[in-house]
Amino acid sequence: MSVLTSDQFGRIAETAHRLWGLSLPERKIQLVSSRMVRFLRGRPFESVDAYLHHLQHAATDAEKLEFFDVLSTNTTSFFREMNAFDYLERELWTPLSRGTLTTSGRRIRIWSAACSTGQEPYSIGMHMREHLSGDWDAKILASDLARSVLVKARQGRYDDDAMEMVPDALRERWFTREGRQWRIAPAISSLVSFRMANLVEPFRFRGPFDVIFCRNVMIYFDRATRADIVSRLGALLRPGGALILGSSESLSGIDSDLRPVQPSIYVR
Repeated sequence: MSVLTSDQFGRIAETAHRLWGLSLPERKIQLVSSRMVRFLRGRPFESVDAYLHHLQHAATDAEKLEFFDVLSTNTTSFFREMNAFDYLERELWTPLSRGTLTTSGRRIRIWSAACSTGQEPYSIGMHMREHLSGDWDAKILASDLARSVLVKARQGRYDDDAMEMVPDALRERWFTREGRQWRIAPAISSLVSFRMANLVEPFRFRGPFDVIFCRNVMIYFDRATRADIVSRLGALLRPGGALILGSSESLSGIDSDLRPVQPSIYVR
């Protein structure tokens, strides 16, 4: 199957933006082409055009999400970008433990948006158990739009390569070896609820959240879409709550009520 034509790529880019807010620049045509070749292999479509016609006119919601899996890049790891976890320890776990910060009903709510295969919310859970003393009503919401990664996240099983960033002490305390994989402990998985969510659609979550992680996601949206998402995320934060972006992301050029407290971290 040949490389996508400009017209075909344009149709894909338009569909991706309309359905999921994704911005696909022309420079990604080769990447999308190679993924399309693999995706269509063995499927009952005689050409790219035939598939695109089906996608635009006859595809079910499940089939559209299957195509989202083709376009999305799911890169994550345990304890990725430790500055975010250092912030949690300094500004949330420690003040809560010492009583210098209080929450109604000893309630803690954290949202890991675009959680991919689960390493981020599980890292948050382990970090909280390690640094926050006392009995708290703590819950972590984890969401993604890619169905395939949510299936893996709910399983909570990881191979040795995925475990490289987990310190040995945490591996022994919070994982169980099962064959060639490591399984997250129930004490951590019970903190996390996984949901499917499209960030460009109205959120079905009520909040308020103490912290929202939305890391390495904004790079896939244009400025107008980023501004809309940030506005709606900010509205779900409690006063003083934090929005944590990826280390290469910022709210530069976006009108927002959130104020920066350190690179990539903003507070309501």
